[in-house]
Amino acid sequence: MGHMATDYEPNEDLAALFARYKRARITEKQLLPLVKKAAPDEMRKGATVSRLAELTGLTDEVFRRIGREHGIERLREPTVGKDAKPKIGDS
Repeated sequence: MGHMATDYEPNEDLAALFARYKRARITEKQLLPLVKKAAPDEMRKGATVSRLAELTGLTDEVFRRIGREHGIERLREPTVGKDAKPKIGDS
């Protein structure tokens, strides 16, 4: 590897992009705990993990984990993973 320049400055467009991304990350760090705190109550009111994922941009699995942590009854049986029941004919 060669020398790394210590006087690097991105062009104006990239500097704006990087700053915008940094602000988005800061905002996400502020909002994520609030979303995770609100999710259990909304799930108890009938919100599905897929609907919460759609609304937030987080994954279904994030909300499945929140549901498990808070003992929220599943709306349907799991179809994959260790909690899934084997299908008839599966070994």
